[in-house]
Amino acid sequence: MSVSAPAPLHVPVLLQEVVEHLLLPPSARILDLTLGLGGHAEALLARCDADSRYLGVDRDPEARALARERLGADARISVLACAHEDVWEHPDFLAWKAAWAPEGFDAILADLGVSTLQLKRPERGFSFRDEGPLDMRMDTEHGPTALEWIAAQTDGSLADALYQFGEERASRPIARAILRALAEGRLATTRDLAEAVYTVIPREPAKRKGLSDPATRTFQAVRIAVNGELARLAATLESAAEALRPGGRLAVISFHSLEDRLVKQTLRRLAGIYDGPGRFAPRILPKRLRLIHPGGLAPSEAEAAANPPSRSARLRLAERLP
Repeated sequence: MSVSAPAPLHVPVLLQEVVEHLLLPPSARILDLTLGLGGHAEALLARCDADSRYLGVDRDPEARALARERLGADARISVLACAHEDVWEHPDFLAWKAAWAPEGFDAILADLGVSTLQLKRPERGFSFRDEGPLDMRMDTEHGPTALEWIAAQTDGSLADALYQFGEERASRPIARAILRALAEGRLATTRDLAEAVYTVIPREPAKRKGLSDPATRTFQAVRIAVNGELARLAATLESAAEALRPGGRLAVISFHSLEDRLVKQTLRRLAGIYDGPGRFAPRILPKRLRLIHPGGLAPSEAEAAANPPSRSARLRLAERLP
């Protein structure tokens, strides 16, 4: 794959907080479940000694290539082509772990959601701000595109996805508008999808009121559905907790309320906190983790001002108990 085009400016979110809270002993073993462009990896490796080892996982082939360029020939890092939810049974992961981290990891990081690289590349189809094909796949080599996924939906299933993954109140009329555009041959690009949404919720009134673009929730919902972003996230966090050494720490960065809610609930459950029906009924849950900053950490005012995409981010941390 050619990576000659310059990568969009990428600023790792909550970098200072991640570096501060992931404790890295000598000969540290680190698992990065979402390597991206390698910004967090670069900062963490700068704090590691020569005997440390870092395994970076990412499903996006373009991101992996650019991360390798950024990190150079550092022999401490290995890169694995895989989605975080599939890594735990991947033969290459199991072989790497057996060789380098048989006792578990000192730190595991997951920086969830879509990356700046993906948003800024029109040809990836993640954003309605620049016209591109309706793709939205984080792994461009596998799975249906957004257009193919939409074409397989009914009015009901598409409306359910828009409501569940985008919290879109107008999900049913928007779903009908999208499938009508598809049937009439007017749905091929990101702009086409946005225009279908605008037939239900006009763009200009929202713009005048300073509200977010009406297409935002629909694009979020379709992207999450196409990539299965929430389907196995809880299982990933459970596997990550099991893969930590005692005293090892897990750091998870999320970017929207659905994601953060699932992360928070899963970590609380792994910390032995029961949030189900009859909250105060006697219930014993195994305590595998200790929560650090239970409310999560948000970007500082300075970071939010300097890096606007960080504004919605939240970092949640937990430590593996003995």
